[in-house]
Amino acid sequence: MGIEALSPRNESWEKAEELREEKMSFITYSLDYYHRELQELESAVATEATIYKAKQLLKMLDDLADEGYFELNEKLEEAFQAVSWLRSYISNHHAEPFALIHKPLEESEIIYGKRDLELTKAIDEIIVKAKATEQDNNSFIEELKKFCEWIGYEEDTAYIFLLRDTLIPYIYYKEKGREQIHPWLLGRKTLNLISGKERVDDEIRASVIKALENGQVHDFPEFCDYVLPDIRESIRYYPQIENCFKKMLGEITTKRILVIESGCSGTFPLLLMSLDERVDVRMYTTYPYLLEAYGDRIYTPKYEENRLFETLYSQDLYFRFSDLRDGKFYVNQCKDTIVEKKASEEIKAVIG
Repeated sequence: MGIEALSPRNESWEKAEELREEKMSFITYSLDYYHRELQELESAVATEATIYKAKQLLKMLDDLADEGYFELNEKLEEAFQAVSWLRSYISNHHAEPFALIHKPLEESEIIYGKRDLELTKAIDEIIVKAKATEQDNNSFIEELKKFCEWIGYEEDTAYIFLLRDTLIPYIYYKEKGREQIHPWLLGRKTLNLISGKERVDDEIRASVIKALENGQVHDFPEFCDYVLPDIRESIRYYPQIENCFKKMLGEITTKRILVIESGCSGTFPLLLMSLDERVDVRMYTTYPYLLEAYGDRIYTPKYEENRLFETLYSQDLYFRFSDLRDGKFYVNQCKDTIVEKKASEEIKAVIG
């Protein structure tokens, strides 16, 4: 056996290939899940609750299609006309599907500055700009304030806000003078940069699908007992990720760490939980099939509201991830005057 066959690079590549194949389990699980749910709907008397469930089931598929992911929809339609059936069911009961929530703009349409700015300083800058502008009357911002009050604030607890989707909640805490709050721009791009490989987050998310397939989702302890060791097994092939976030978490000295996320799978909070036993999670919402797993760690079961996070200019467009070095996140700021104005108005609604 040659040296190449024993090298970490080769082992990592082989593991990544296995995990990529495992991603097909999302299709397998979804086919079974939708088959069960549609059978229940078909056999039950139609009520407000069953119509709502049908609308949520269709919304998940519409969101995937809107993001350019058509494979599941196609396979569901081939297998038992699931998409058509749901549309007919909703229409036949005089209801309308949940509307598609489109982003105002795509990141690729925006011009960003080339200067790397440390994240907390960039947030301070936009807060100063926001104080000199008018207030936006977006009702979802008011809902995010309620989300923050639900999260609460406790002693000897640190709060990690996963940006970009929780910028507004982070600013809400910051303006109240709360301590031990940390904005982390942790997402797909961050893991790509650290690992030097694309779509590592999909390999982590595969652990959630495996838990669903194996029925380990009846409550949060059961879910974690299954998922966290599996994530640790995946992450050991990416020591750069493990070492980076273990070090960053180790610099937080509180007894407890709450990671705040919009939703829906909880991939990044679960990653951090797998690295530090102090970490727990609070999310705005999740997929219907993960409601039992996350339980009271979810603010609302209204999955259909999740994409409202992406309609806020301040959270979705104003900052772009640039770098992570020495435990600090860096961003490029948007140079589009309309986006800056909208972002400032949204933040003004938080700081008053």
